[in-house]
Order: sequence, then structure tokens, then C-alpha cells
Amino acid sequence: MKQLDLTDGDYGRVMLLARAWQISGGEVVRRLLDDFVNTAGPAAETGQRPANDGVPIYAEYGGARVEAIYYKGTKRVDITSGVLAGRSYKSPSGAAMGVVQALNPNVHNNRNGWSFWFIAESGEALQTIRP
Repeated sequence: MKQLDLTDGDYGRVMLLARAWQISGGEVVRRLLDDFVNTAGPAAETGQRPANDGVPIYAEYGGARVEAIYYKGTKRVDITSGVLAGRSYKSPSGAAMGVVQALNPNVHNNRNGWSFWFIAESGEALQTIRP
């Protein structure tokens, strides 16, 4: 059996879900991974996305620029720079809320991701290519 290294905060969040769902911490991780794979599709298992599906995007918040990739097919956003690099979100709004929470935890993080993110190539709001 393999083990993962988690920060104290992430471990606490896993165990909070474990208590809420009345299951083990390992089962929490399995459920979350199953949900991710079922939502993102088979490509999620290998970490690969369709070559033409990704659109480089960015946001500027609190004096920081955060870069990401928006996937048209799944509407997922993968953060590629900053403190959240490597994180993936199910929607542009989820990613926007993650950025706000990480950079300014003292404010309410509710954001509309379609207007928060901008297309890197053109500078237009992400909402201009919203399906």
C-alpha cells in the first residue's frame, strides 16, 4: 500500500469529510478521485486533455497574475501558476473562488468565473467563448 504526504490542513479536511461521511480517510480520497474521473471523463485518468481543447487564460487579483488552462469540453480549469499551481477545478467560477480564497482569505470568495478569467491570447473575458 502506498502512502501520500499531506499538509496538516489537507489531512484535516480529508478527515473532516471522513467524519461527515462516516468512512475512512482512504475511502474519502477514493470517492473524490472517482467523482473527478466520472466528471472529467476517461482522459482524467491519464491527466491528458484533448490537444485542441485547452485555452490559456489568466486572472489578475490582489496584484498577482494567475495563469490557467480552460478546457472547453469539460469546462474545467487547471491552474498553472501561483500558489494554486497544479490544482484543477470543475468550473471557471470554482477556480475563481479558489484564487480569491488563496490570495485574500478575509473576503467573501464568491466570483463569476466567466468574467474573472481572461483569454491569454486576446485579453477578452472568458465569457466571450462561453458555450
